[in-house]
Amino acid sequence: MNRDLFHLPQQHYFLSHSVGAQPQAYGEAVARGFSEPWRTEGFNVWGPWFGALEQFRNGLAPIIGAHGDDICPQPNVSSGLAKILFSLPERARRKKIVLTEDDFPTVGFALGQAQRAGYELVFLPGGERLADIDTWTPAFQDDVQLVLATHVYSNSSVMAPCAEIARRARERGVFCVLDIAQSAGAVPIHLNDWAPDFAVGTSLKYLCGGPGAAYLWAQKDTAARSAPMDVGWFSHAEPFEFDIHHFEYAPGAARYTGGTPSIAPFAGASAGHKILNTHGVDAIYAHNQKLLSRLFEQLPPDVFLSTTTEGARGSAAIIKVRDYDAAAATLADAGIAHDTRLGAVRLSIHLYNDEAGIDALVNALQDHL
Repeated sequence: MNRDLFHLPQQHYFLSHSVGAQPQAYGEAVARGFSEPWRTEGFNVWGPWFGALEQFRNGLAPIIGAHGDDICPQPNVSSGLAKILFSLPERARRKKIVLTEDDFPTVGFALGQAQRAGYELVFLPGGERLADIDTWTPAFQDDVQLVLATHVYSNSSVMAPCAEIARRARERGVFCVLDIAQSAGAVPIHLNDWAPDFAVGTSLKYLCGGPGAAYLWAQKDTAARSAPMDVGWFSHAEPFEFDIHHFEYAPGAARYTGGTPSIAPFAGASAGHKILNTHGVDAIYAHNQKLLSRLFEQLPPDVFLSTTTEGARGSAAIIKVRDYDAAAATLADAGIAHDTRLGAVRLSIHLYNDEAGIDALVNALQDHL
């Protein structure tokens, strides 16, 4: 994998779970898709700007196993979830929303607003049990409106059985949303095959696209029977109709756009797509997992607070140390970028990491375990 394609502020950058490294071509992509057309095209800038959004959708599509026209750009995951939540048809007997204790807090904050409309949030217990489909049984009951499953959980790195969750939810008439923020770009995703109702994610992490370039994926049939409340002129089937008395939802995922979309973040994020699609997610996943296995083999198994189970893990790890501040100082001296969670060392593997980085990490941690 080619480190030269990225700006790497430290010698060993293990922070993709938080902020993916910036591609060298990011600035050029922003200029080409956003600022240069703005400077040269005048009112005609809408054509190039629409082109930048289309390039974003089409570049993301193969990474998440989707079609580009089923992807709707969003400013962040929370916005996408809120739009989904209040777009679903009301069903009198279905007043429960199922999520887990391990979901990223923004998920709970966004879904919690459904309580205003009389919904009850049901939290499944977290941990490695979330890899077992039987743990998800409460989500497939007749009183459940929606289940949200995170493909890879940020703290535990546990991978949920998303294909089976989506299948069982579909069979039981439960709307299914997948959070793919911690897996897109690092773990193979097949939304067209899995067929949930929706998925949400961000470019900030393994997609190496920065903040502001999140996205919502919607299954066509579900989108057609959903009516977002948070709309704007770009949710309209004809945005440039300019008739204040007439609104018609755009077909498919586009109805979730809302008002005028940002352009610059999505233009820049396309630089990450180009790199990821050149390598292929399957190859990136194999590379990341090989390096994770190297890490797990060199440290005692009891120091890992995240899952080490091959085939059921994402690209991150959390390592327990005796004194985090002391360990962090040693890691900084070794040029190892990481962060902390649960008082432990938190890190992740991506395509710009290599065996030398893993070995440097192990050497730096040895005296702190």
